[in-house]
Amino acid sequence: MGLFDFLFKKKPKFERIGNIEPVCPYCSISLDKKPGRKKKCPSCGNFIYVRTSPIDNQKILVTEEQTVQIEEQWAIVNGTHDEFIAQRKAFESEKESLSRSLNREPTKEEIEYSQLNNSLPKHAKNTDWGLYRNARFGMAEILLKQGNKKSALNIFLEVCYFDLNGPSNMGGLQDPEILKEYPPFDTELAMLAPGVLGRVEKIVKELDINSKEAFASFVPFAKHLHEKLNLPVTPSKAWEKVKTEIWGT
Repeated sequence: MGLFDFLFKKKPKFERIGNIEPVCPYCSISLDKKPGRKKKCPSCGNFIYVRTSPIDNQKILVTEEQTVQIEEQWAIVNGTHDEFIAQRKAFESEKESLSRSLNREPTKEEIEYSQLNNSLPKHAKNTDWGLYRNARFGMAEILLKQGNKKSALNIFLEVCYFDLNGPSNMGGLQDPEILKEYPPFDTELAMLAPGVLGRVEKIVKELDINSKEAFASFVPFAKHLHEKLNLPVTPSKAWEKVKTEIWGT
């Protein structure tokens, strides 16, 4: 596509979804003010979602089901509709599988958690440890949203340990000569992500967890990862850095 076509191409015509005005998209009750983020309706109790309309970039209030419609409209605008369809098919397939195993309809968070969990063996097989780390981070985020702070904390600490070992994505590369020059873990790439540290700090304050208690949770999985993956940074050295960042000592 040339520059002229890109600048002057016509936007697809979409059906208006959601409410521009401060009105609940479920029960149509008027709200005191338009929320800026996800909020429970004071009348019907359903969660109202805030999204941006691809029609005019206005903030709109939508139902959970309508968020998917908005995502599809944006995928069409951005030229990623095929990818969106593939992701939705995978989501629905996982939903069906979980429904059978749970004997009930799973929540969106349960489906997304299961998808991330199921992606781990593939990432490990391909030695895509950056993707593996990201999947674990996503799983921790879901647990945090569900209120399972202790389990979320353990995974966030695991992510910290991965980050301190500098994970890379190798795409299944097996050539030993190349792996010597570009190893799957490289401490020169290591860094503790502020976003992860912020979540850890918030959780330990809310749960009143001290460094000794957190260390007791950290050691078992860190030791297992260190031995299994032959990681360059030992759990004890990694913990010193995490402890300094979170507890200051």
